[in-house]
Amino acid sequence: MIKAIDLGFGAVKGISLLKEVEYPSAVGSFRPIRFVVGMEKQKLEEKLMVEYQGSKYFIGSVAYTQSAPRVTMNSNRFTSKEGLALMITTLVLLANEQYEELKLITGLPVDLYSGLKSSYKDSLLGKHYIKLIDPDGDNGQFYSFDITDVTILPQPIGTIFNQVLGSKGEIVDQDLAKGRLAVLDIGKYTVDLTLTDRLRFIDKSSTSFSDIGIFDAYKEMSYTLKEKGYDIPPDNLEPFIRNTKSLAPLDEIKDTVFKTQAEKILSRVINSWPDLWSYDRIFITGGGAVLLGDYLKTELGTDQVEICPESTMTNCRGYFKFANKVWG
Repeated sequence: MIKAIDLGFGAVKGISLLKEVEYPSAVGSFRPIRFVVGMEKQKLEEKLMVEYQGSKYFIGSVAYTQSAPRVTMNSNRFTSKEGLALMITTLVLLANEQYEELKLITGLPVDLYSGLKSSYKDSLLGKHYIKLIDPDGDNGQFYSFDITDVTILPQPIGTIFNQVLGSKGEIVDQDLAKGRLAVLDIGKYTVDLTLTDRLRFIDKSSTSFSDIGIFDAYKEMSYTLKEKGYDIPPDNLEPFIRNTKSLAPLDEIKDTVFKTQAEKILSRVINSWPDLWSYDRIFITGGGAVLLGDYLKTELGTDQVEICPESTMTNCRGYFKFANKVWG
């Protein structure tokens, strides 16, 4: 049994043979909820409360509503108890049984990959026990997972595998696989760049930036809105930005802020990829691709730029295809 999980700083994505899940990458300290009418109607991923390694947590969107969630931006996040709680909670969402033996494929940001892959793999291998708890923190359902093998990839390379591999891990686009393929992965807090040549990872042209993700634009919008009399924290802007809620002053400033953010990212891209004119394809992916992709594509001004559809899941789908190639 194979599971693929992309543990991003903004969202967690997971895939198994029959399921796909996505939820906010947030962890908060648990406290009992005294009045729960209405919660029973929510989907499981909207009310994740777990006990893992002796600690209780709110996970995902409920962490925003019921606690003060933490999003740690350093390398300790992945191997910490909270980071592992996110990973094992995702296995619960993908599970068909309360006990499963599985092989896991996941990823790390480019700049953390070399230094962290061995310790991360060690922390994931073996048996993990977790309990879904009720709002009162007591009753719940136990799950156990035995992770027998782990493969860890640089995160953006999942997008390239998604483009060139079929569902069984076979190469379905030989011409594309032979080319120089670049990925611009725009996350909530980070931007990752990756280049491959005939599917070989080009280390010198692959890097990470932790200060120019899409959240940087959210902070600018929040500051501008506050000047106009609207006090909305950056974390609460998502539904307005994705147009599930309307806010006229935000509509007036979105275009300017996104264009400015795209220009910041573009300056880093040009410095890292001075020879981008020679690339056969540049894929723009990640959660920020939907918001900034058109601006970047226009500024890059080349025909080889492609904005990935369903871009938040692209890396994870590539992981799963590659896992089928490795494990069959």
